[in-house]
Amino acid sequence: MSSGSGILTSFARQRTKDEGRYHGRPSSFVLHLVFVLLALGLAACGREAPPRAAATAAPAAAQQPTFAPAPPPSTQVAPEQRALGDPNAPITVIEYGDFQCPFCHSFVSETKPQLEAQYINTGKVYFIYRDFPLVDIHPGALLAAHVANCAADQGGFWPMHDRLFEGAAMHEWSSGSGEDFKTFLGYAQDLQLDVGKLQQCINSNQQAARIAADYRAGAERGVRSTPTFLVNGQPFVGARPYADWQRYLDSLLAR
Repeated sequence: MSSGSGILTSFARQRTKDEGRYHGRPSSFVLHLVFVLLALGLAACGREAPPRAAATAAPAAAQQPTFAPAPPPSTQVAPEQRALGDPNAPITVIEYGDFQCPFCHSFVSETKPQLEAQYINTGKVYFIYRDFPLVDIHPGALLAAHVANCAADQGGFWPMHDRLFEGAAMHEWSSGSGEDFKTFLGYAQDLQLDVGKLQQCINSNQQAARIAADYRAGAERGVRSTPTFLVNGQPFVGARPYADWQRYLDSLLAR
């Protein structure tokens, strides 16, 4: 059985018999999003991921899925909740990441702190995170993305972002199961978030449209693996060492 089939089978076993609400289990809406993401045919993580040949690329129609209407503006995550630094900085970096990707964790733990100190906090770089869950190989990534985006509603995106990556590296979660959901609620409690509010956000699939929009935008921009960064619109792929970032960013700032 392929990894994608295993994901779908696991999700199907956990569906409730009511209206598909998420009480530690993915709802029908999340299932639909999983099917959409699998249809895009991306199964890659980090710098070792080869680009897919054009002959095997998913049809354009597969990258334009139909979703339920987006929630009212008052329930949307404000864009700045998933960003760091000055929006007017000369360089904008957009990361397309996956919370279960080990290369993404390497970037977060080894490189991002230095980027924050030297470029983001000094007004040189505006850093934005966008979701690109590779569900075919990372079955827990989609649920983790929901948790992070719901935490953003409470101003807790970045603490939850860091905790999710730490937990994945320590094998505290992996499958997107009900047990993982309990683990995530524990993270929310540790971070002093409103656990009930976060659970309701996930139950109602409040962030599903946003996650799908992130993924679709990334695919349309040529993202095929994580982490992929767009630096002033240009791709910079993989968990590269800080020295690579320093050379690249300094060259842009010198122009």
